[in-house]
Amino acid sequence: MTYSTNWEHVVRRADQLMQRLQVFLAGQPVRFALMPSHETNSLDYFSPGRDADLQRFFGEGPIRYVPPARVDSADVVILTAHGSDLSVPIWNLRRKLPQEAIIAVWFWDNHLAQLPNLKTALAADVLFPSHAYIAHYLFNPVSVVAGSSAACSAQWTADEAREIIASCAGTARIHKALVNYVDYEFSWRSALLRELAASCGNAHVLLMPAQDRSRYFRKTRRERLLEWLRYKATVIVPVDKDLSTRVFDALLAGQIPVVPSIIRDFDRVIPPQVQRELGIVRVDDLVLSTIRPAIDEALRRFDEMGTEGVERRQQFALRKLVFPSRMAEMMNTLALVARQEVIVPDVRNPGFGLYLADKSADSRP
Repeated sequence: MTYSTNWEHVVRRADQLMQRLQVFLAGQPVRFALMPSHETNSLDYFSPGRDADLQRFFGEGPIRYVPPARVDSADVVILTAHGSDLSVPIWNLRRKLPQEAIIAVWFWDNHLAQLPNLKTALAADVLFPSHAYIAHYLFNPVSVVAGSSAACSAQWTADEAREIIASCAGTARIHKALVNYVDYEFSWRSALLRELAASCGNAHVLLMPAQDRSRYFRKTRRERLLEWLRYKATVIVPVDKDLSTRVFDALLAGQIPVVPSIIRDFDRVIPPQVQRELGIVRVDDLVLSTIRPAIDEALRRFDEMGTEGVERRQQFALRKLVFPSRMAEMMNTLALVARQEVIVPDVRNPGFGLYLADKSADSRP
């Protein structure tokens, strides 16, 4: 590929990023740290046991986890982003890191707040949007979108979840769908949730205002998961077309989710064959006349699949939908980019930016 001299600074940036990724080819363990954004602190969202959990999972293998207190020894730092502009925190973080360290941002909410998210992207090296369907605006000439990595169930570590689940084994569940949501008044779903609360007898609707989420988040972690474990099903009502964490939390609790086709990334994250094995109910729209029978079907499947079905959904979540599996996915993606791909400036459908290309197809001198 031949580049205009006007692109020289972008070519240099692409080469710089590829050079940093060579750490995956050096034959030494690659160390990474996970640093959740301060945006979630007020909710006490992420389990404080995550660092120990990740250290146990990765152990002394080729990819190793270091806690944030030792971030200055990390080759890769993965930050979560939830809609705020994190450019200043990222630049401050760079002061603590070796020059060749890679800063990757995992965007949990790239379906919202596009301008703040883009500012965050421009301060980073590598990007992992959770919502692939609306990642186009993140492509830019400074950082590269390495792939999409969905969010996960993150309020509990796997061990914490197993202990809570075991403590209530055999407890009868309420024969309803749990519909527990933040009521974002700006979203189309607000009216639907209120309609469900008023006229859907097979759903227990629990709403909390965006400015006061204490109904759920003042609970202990045990109490939060117990809320999910009391019910057989849930209905997924997205803010936009996003695949939210409640899908993963519901499966961790053994529930059967009712999932609308509007969620664009669902089949990519949980393939249709797996959906059938787990008993997940799919619907074409989210209107009351569709939701009521869909909940009935989810409740029927829950009873029909019994304890075996509950355990199948829970084990799937514990294997595939928690922090360790997502971290492994992203780190393996970076290793694959280092081995098989090259970062190039290009003009493609989202616009001018840095993109991945197969090394064998790249003809740069």
